[in-house]
Amino acid sequence: MIENGEVRIGGKDGEFVSVRRLTRTGPEGWFEADVEVHCDCWHGKSRASFMRGEARLEPIEPHLTLSFAGDGKGHIEVVGTAQDHLGSGTKLSFWLEADQTYLPAIARALRAADSTE
Repeated sequence: MIENGEVRIGGKDGEFVSVRRLTRTGPEGWFEADVEVHCDCWHGKSRASFMRGEARLEPIEPHLTLSFAGDGKGHIEVVGTAQDHLGSGTKLSFWLEADQTYLPAIARALRAADSTE
């Protein structure tokens, strides 16, 4: 969930990780943020510096792997592999570019897929 410059992973109550952006991205791609983590009885806050982000989907059996990396200008590079038979046969490696505006729909679809077991 993204709200007021904060990316929050987890619920409002209970366990979560929060990254709240404090500065704009500088010329070298860095920005400052407050980080907060709550897990079980542990919690803490810290200030951190971040650069270009990357998210990965790497399942235990990698029939499909995906890596998403932003360039700070609204472009997302998607790099992936797809294979039918693990350990043998052919493997497709691919690269494509997407706009960052696609990310919320991708996140919603992943959450929906996770809840339909």
